Amino acid sequence: MTPVTEKDIFTYIYKIQLNFDNSYQTSSENERLLLIASWYEILREYPKEVCDLAVTNALRRAKFAPRIGDIVEEAERIIHAADKSDEQLWAELMQVLPSAYELSRYLRYPQYFKNAAKKLNYMYAALSPELKLYVVNVSTLIELSELTSDSLSYEKNRFFRQMPTLRAQNAQTYNADRLLKNIEKQNKIGIKNE
Repeated sequence: MTPVTEKDIFTYIYKIQLNFDNSYQTSSENERLLLIASWYEILREYPKEVCDLAVTNALRRAKFAPRIGDIVEEAERIIHAADKSDEQLWAELMQVLPSAYELSRYLRYPQYFKNAAKKLNYMYAALSPELKLYVVNVSTLIELSELTSDSLSYEKNRFFRQMPTLRAQNAQTYNADRLLKNIEKQNKIGIKNE
C-alpha cells in the first residue's frame, strides 16, 4: 500500500472546496500550508488507497463540508470493515470448544501430551485476533471448553459485555504504539539533522 503524501492531502482539500463553496478558505500561503500539514499529521498513518476512499465516501454522504474527523472516521470504518461482529466471534468460539475439550483430555496422558498440546496451540493460533482479546491463551481456551451449558450461557453474556471494552482497549494500545513509533521516527530525523 502506498503512503499518503502532502500532495494527496492538497487534492483532498481541493476536492472538498470544489464541492462545498467557502470551505477551507485560507487567507495566506502559510495558512494553506498549515492546513495541509495538520491534515497530513493526522492522515499519514493511513494508506493512500484508504484515504482516497474515505474522502470519496465522506463527500458522498456529506451535507456540509467534511471535517478531518469525518475522514478519519470513514478511514477507520474502511479498515475495520472486515472485522468480525461479536456474534460471529462467539460462533467461532462455539465451533472450536468441542475440539478443544476433546484434545484437552489427552493432556492427562504422558504419551499423548506433546501432540495434544501442539494441536491446542495450533487451534489457539488459528483464532481470530479479535477473539484472542477474550481468549487470552490456550489455558483459557481449555477452561472455556470445560464449561457446562449453563455456565456457557453466563459466559456468553459476559463475552458480549466485555468485547466492546476489549476492542476499545486494543485500539487505544494500537494508537499509543503508533504514536510512540512516530515520536521515535521524528527523534531519529531530528538527530540526523543536527
